[in-house]
Amino acid sequence: MRLALDVRSEQRRRAKAKSRQVLERVGLAHKATAFPRDLSGGEQQRVAIARAIVAEPSAILADEPTAALDGANGQAIMTILASIAREHGRAVLVVTHDTRLLEFANRILYIEDGALTHEERPAANVYRLRA
Repeated sequence: MRLALDVRSEQRRRAKAKSRQVLERVGLAHKATAFPRDLSGGEQQRVAIARAIVAEPSAILADEPTAALDGANGQAIMTILASIAREHGRAVLVVTHDTRLLEFANRILYIEDGALTHEERPAANVYRLRA
């Protein structure tokens, strides 16, 4: 995560503090010094989210963010992404085959054979953004 900030010429002290903050946000502050090989699949996904959000982008693109995760870890990942969208007003675009994630969406686009087939806007769900 710090590398993403170093590339943007973020001051070292600020980059370190920001990295700690983001690790805390994704529930991994206690793993700050761990090597990737020491992290579970769910923890590795949360680190990937942390890398994606540490530079505060206006949009996050997530391709199969819950792939190879059990249900509980998948829900945790999507809850983090939904809170980022809700609390920080960022766009979060998730590409997935996992229909369990539909409850998080405020807009669903269906694509088949490279063509948009239809769109849905769920009336309400637990994670829906407030207008």
